[in-house]
Formats: sequence, structure tokens, C-alpha cells
Amino acid sequence: MDVGSAVDGLLLVLGTLFYLTKRLIYYLLYLLLFLASPLLFLGRGLLSIVLLPLRLLVKFEAILYFMTGAVLTGVTAGLVLYYMDDTLSQLLRLPSTKSEPTANLIEQDDSPFDWETKWRDNYQSSTILEEDEHSQSSENSRD
Repeated sequence: MDVGSAVDGLLLVLGTLFYLTKRLIYYLLYLLLFLASPLLFLGRGLLSIVLLPLRLLVKFEAILYFMTGAVLTGVTAGLVLYYMDDTLSQLLRLPSTKSEPTANLIEQDDSPFDWETKWRDNYQSSTILEEDEHSQSSENSRD
């Protein structure tokens, strides 16, 4: 026997075994994929439900950029104005005054919720007297 033909025969046997093993693995993978397809379908559905809020955020991307810029601009402007006021007050040596709320400065003699007592004192008693006078005059006319 020739060494070259023995190597060729060995390569032929190994190639055939490799081919058959590869086919067997492919068939097993296709079977596994077929059996796992319902789980993959449910997983895709669950993933789309989980990512739904992000899809909504993508639709409002421009307004979110605008609002973020507006908030950052407002905060920056507020901080700059606060520190400028504080610095100018210190430079000009202005006294820091604590002002009281205006609700404490206004003194009310009577409660605004006491209208019913005032109304009862002014109107109801005179109305009852008028009715009594009217009813007495009508009784006198009947007699």
C-alpha cells in the first residue's frame, strides 16, 4: 500500500464522519429551535411591551429636549440672580431684612365667616315683625 492512498482514505473517512456529525447537530438545533419558538414568540412580545414607554419617549424627543433646556436655563438664571443679589447686598452693605407675610400685618376685627350672625341681627328679626304686623292687620280686617 501506498502512504498517499492511506492518507486519502483516512481523510475520506474523517470527512464523512465530520459531515454526518455536522448534519446531526444541525437537525438537533433545528428541532430545538422549533420547540423553543413559542417561548421566543412570547419573549419578543414581552420585550415589545417592556420597551413601549421608551417608544413613547422617542415620539416626544424634541419636546423633552426643549423642556430640559428650559429647566436648565431657568435654574441657571435663578442661581445667577440669587448670587448676584447676595453679592450686591454685601458690596452695598444693605441690611438683610426679614419681611413678615402680609397676612400677619392685616388685623381684622371680625371674622369674614361671621356674616350669618350679622345678617340674622339686621334682617331676619325685622322681617318677622313685618309679617306679624301684616298678619295682625289682616285678622283685624276680618273681624
